[in-house]
Amino acid sequence: MIWSAQTLRPLYFPKRHISRTTRIVLKENLPAVAYKPEVTEKNKYERWEKEGLFKADTSSNQPAFSIVLPPPNVTGKLHLGHALSCTIQDVIVRRKRSMGHRVLWLPGTDHAGIATQGVVQKYLKSKQNINKNDLGREKFNREVWKWKEKHGNTICKQLRTLGCSLDWSRQIFTMDPQRTNAVNTAFISLFQKGLIYRRKALVNWCNALKSTVSDIEVENMPINGPTDIMLPGYEKPVQFGLLYNFAYKIFDSNEEIVVSTTMPETMLGDTAIAVHPDDTRYQHLKGKKAVHPFRNTTIPIIFDTFVDKEFGSGAVKITPAHSKVDYEVAKHHNLTLLQVINEDGLIQNGGKFNNTKRYDCRLTLVQELNKLGLLKSIMPHQMTLPICSRTGDVIDHLPKEQWFLSCSNLNERAMQLVESNRLKINPEKFIKAWLNWTGDVRDWCISRQLWWGHQIPAYKCSVDKDVVWIAAADETSAKMQASSFLRTLPNAIKAERDSDVLDTWFSSGIYPLSAFGWPDSRNSDLNSFYPISLMVTGHDILGFWVHRMVILGLELTGELPFNNVLLHGIICDSRGAKMSKSRGNVIDPIDVIDGISMQGLKNKTEEMYRDGILNQEEVHKALMYHRSNFSNTNGIPQCGVDALRFTLLSQDIKSHFVHFDVNQCHANKLFCNKIWQSIKYTQLSYAKLKIIENGISRDDLTSFDKWILSRLADMVDKVNNSLDMYDFHLATKAIKTLIYNEFCDVYLEATKPGFENKNPNIGYAHAHTLSAVLNTSLRCLSPFMIYLTDEVIPKIPAFEKNIIFNFDDSHKRFFNYPQASDFEIWKNKDVEEKVERIINTIYLVRELKGFYGISNKIRPSICVNTRNEKLASDIEDHRTIVLNLTKCSDIKYNEAFDKIHVKALLDKDTEVLVELIGDNAQSIILAARSKLEKKIMKLDENLQKLEERYSSTQYLTTVPEWTQVLDKERLLLKKEELKQLQRLTWY
Repeated sequence: MIWSAQTLRPLYFPKRHISRTTRIVLKENLPAVAYKPEVTEKNKYERWEKEGLFKADTSSNQPAFSIVLPPPNVTGKLHLGHALSCTIQDVIVRRKRSMGHRVLWLPGTDHAGIATQGVVQKYLKSKQNINKNDLGREKFNREVWKWKEKHGNTICKQLRTLGCSLDWSRQIFTMDPQRTNAVNTAFISLFQKGLIYRRKALVNWCNALKSTVSDIEVENMPINGPTDIMLPGYEKPVQFGLLYNFAYKIFDSNEEIVVSTTMPETMLGDTAIAVHPDDTRYQHLKGKKAVHPFRNTTIPIIFDTFVDKEFGSGAVKITPAHSKVDYEVAKHHNLTLLQVINEDGLIQNGGKFNNTKRYDCRLTLVQELNKLGLLKSIMPHQMTLPICSRTGDVIDHLPKEQWFLSCSNLNERAMQLVESNRLKINPEKFIKAWLNWTGDVRDWCISRQLWWGHQIPAYKCSVDKDVVWIAAADETSAKMQASSFLRTLPNAIKAERDSDVLDTWFSSGIYPLSAFGWPDSRNSDLNSFYPISLMVTGHDILGFWVHRMVILGLELTGELPFNNVLLHGIICDSRGAKMSKSRGNVIDPIDVIDGISMQGLKNKTEEMYRDGILNQEEVHKALMYHRSNFSNTNGIPQCGVDALRFTLLSQDIKSHFVHFDVNQCHANKLFCNKIWQSIKYTQLSYAKLKIIENGISRDDLTSFDKWILSRLADMVDKVNNSLDMYDFHLATKAIKTLIYNEFCDVYLEATKPGFENKNPNIGYAHAHTLSAVLNTSLRCLSPFMIYLTDEVIPKIPAFEKNIIFNFDDSHKRFFNYPQASDFEIWKNKDVEEKVERIINTIYLVRELKGFYGISNKIRPSICVNTRNEKLASDIEDHRTIVLNLTKCSDIKYNEAFDKIHVKALLDKDTEVLVELIGDNAQSIILAARSKLEKKIMKLDENLQKLEERYSSTQYLTTVPEWTQVLDKERLLLKKEELKQLQRLTWY
């Protein structure tokens, strides 16, 4: 985390509390008894931003680190996917700042052509009952800009709430003038290189959008049989998953040839029937033609090896205008393209079927084929349905003149960069996906039939019937360039700008460049911070975005926009299901931060239904999800920002899916409170320190002081290594283990006798250690828990000079991040082994007391029978600490324990006995042992079943790798649980 040096104004103890050799620096006390996120987080971000703490320093000679925020849609609101990605980036940049780098984390929002146009259309319809065509393009775009200025900053405010330390002074928008200039420059440059071209081709057409979409915006939905699907524009569901077999009559013959299709309405555009050249059934049909039943024309029978002789009848209908495969076949056989489905999804060139909706036509046409005796059969069939990922509509393939980017050579270079390790993809398991993307030879259709977006800087220049397309910054420039092609003066040329806009992913593809001011070579940010140091994004847009940034950046500048890519997983719920509206399991991160009741969740869901965001089925699923997951807590409990951030990065972000559990998040809020209370304990403990005549040295540190410092050194090492490798879950685990399990649960309790000891040096040794461990561990935690650490670190009491470690931040803008080398001196394996043996004994006593219900109010005696004399000696040396941590009254060694007791094995040399006090001791023992045996038996049976399942061939071949990893972790946890229970069975 970041603190301004001005916040560290030390308050000193009165004179009577200052030793002769050192001064205690006591900060103001924490204001509340318990941690309250709403209080701790209040106004902090506003102060940081006002002080300019996130502004990039361009004057320093320190190493630069730059990163761009993947621009969220200007229409968007914060969701857990954003929260995950932004927290990853924020942790990285905060650590870099505290290590002395001059950091630029650049924010921006995306104009999101399709999404924004759709939102504003709905808004205008609901508020003013008008559509975009009523306004016209210019007025409609003015309305979009108005909407953007009024509503478009929501997600930026929410990113501030999340604590994202972006340099807001450099905030950009993908349609601001500088970014628009960059897009136009890129298009014109690529056009002049011959990489962008215009041609008529078969494109993916979404009728609901009234626009083309790229191949990667088409989701292939598997259909395994008759399936009803609701489509936009239809009142009733449309049935898919059927194979229609019908016949064509052979011209001048009584013969017929049967073909099969899943889209019978497209037969209106059939221009040939194809069979395999080696298919003996059809050799006699060479040169023959078939009669089209609805066009009163004939179509040729062609022979082509693409036909599968074994499928169906071995004869295939050819519809070049509506099938990409047929389109390629038609080019080889010089077949005409007959378009029978128009851009409104209506039939054209179909005679009596004209102007009917495509799927309504299907029903009528099949009936007509049946009446003509041509329909042979309809049967269930597996198929793949192309679906628009934006609207859920079925994609039509239509012939249309569009702009394309030639990708084959660009892809080849992008492939070689990864293979040569110049471009590093982390984790490496996604390299295969990269090679798949770059191995695709299809060109990218980059034009869209929208009004909101970057209008294509290309002009149709014509003189009479002579036409040439020119990419240019303006009409005058276009005419000047066209004059040499059309061989006439510029003022004789008519120039009309293309009305289409560019695919949003095109402007996103040059985003790292445009964000830093390209093509202005004088821009200081471009010279100082480009190429960027790291690209962080979800693995699901590796092809959509990362790939495009690489190929465009490389082509336009000759260098990679970045050399390192970190891909993270997709956010899922606690059960591993991907969060989506259709599942009803979407969780709003703001609800996790602030908390929300069950009634609040219901009201919010119903409001989303009224706004058209959710349909009735999605509302039902959401309410069911809320009831099954949050009814026990009456909604989502308030967790705060820090707990949310820490929880998101407690999972392996490199997995395909990242699980999020609200219960774990609330547990991390309690972890925050544990930290809060540890600071208060330290403040109170410092107040107990007495005056000492002489200073203390490191020799005065107790074994527990040395142990926690050794554990601290190990934690700092693990955290730095983990963060260097982006293994955030290992870093959070190391920090939480040190602070929660070792520092708070053990060390703090171990210091209580020391502060009461007659020897004041012990208290001072503890105080030095408490301050150093808290300061160091919370600095390690600070990039994750930004608000809490900002609040408590300046309030950690300290010494003017700490004998363990002295953080001097007086001259720095940001606090130093702990480095492993600074703590190497404190690593002490011998001390760790000694203390951990003592701690294991303590834990075993606690387990026995817990299992047999021995209250801490009853302080029993314990006996340690051991052949390990060193263990007995160590426990005796720390008798007071052991009794304090176990809440027991006495310790005996290697003697007959004449009291009713329970016991368990610590190891092969040691058993631990705990006195059982009370008249019903025997019955308690019998009942507990019976319960224990049943629990062990049940757990053992479950483990056997799980091991059988996880080792089966079906499981190993069908279950995804990332799920197998999670299952293996669960299995290991259950085995450890069984092991712990079994050691209590030794009576």
